Amino acid sequence: MGRRQSRPALLELLKSREEEASSPAADRDHTTAWPGPGRSIRITAGHLLVVAAVVIVLLVVTWMIAFRQGELQARSDLESVIFQPVVSDPVLASPQIKESPAPPEAVLENHPNAPVMGDPRQEGLFYFVLAETREAGALRLARFCRARGLETWVIPRDNAGLARVIALPGLTSTSRSEAECRNLDDRIGGIGLQWVESGGQSSLEDRYLVRWDG
Repeated sequence: MGRRQSRPALLELLKSREEEASSPAADRDHTTAWPGPGRSIRITAGHLLVVAAVVIVLLVVTWMIAFRQGELQARSDLESVIFQPVVSDPVLASPQIKESPAPPEAVLENHPNAPVMGDPRQEGLFYFVLAETREAGALRLARFCRARGLETWVIPRDNAGLARVIALPGLTSTSRSEAECRNLDDRIGGIGLQWVESGGQSSLEDRYLVRWDG
């Protein structure tokens, strides 16, 4: 009888190799590269700091953009208010004035060709300044006063379109104890009340005396 071989049969070797290839250890070797269901992901403190820094940067950038837009809008609104054109006289806006009958002594001054703008002041005398406003408003006030017997003149102030309305006659003193000054002041006050009743915005209560020195 021949000697029994000690080596495993070829069929057994192939079978053992197939079992090793399909074992759980091999599966684990192929799947360790990707996390599967139920596998936890470790987040470190460094990851949290990076995320927090990114969020803070985004918030700062957003705030800066919103602040810049608000600043531009506020500046635009302010410029529109500052450079808004004047549509009416701020002091003496009176588009329609009801003229009362003029006294006999003022007929000449109410003539359409009678001069209203000029400077008849004399050096060394004091004159009442009734208002200082736009030229158009000053002319309306001067004609209104002349229609009531008070001689008034419009004196341009500068190139900005402003003018003064002064009343005559000139005075030698500013004291109300002087009859001439007191009477003229009371007369201007009465005409100022009529000016308000006719649509004017000032009763001429801000009138003041100025000395003319040439």
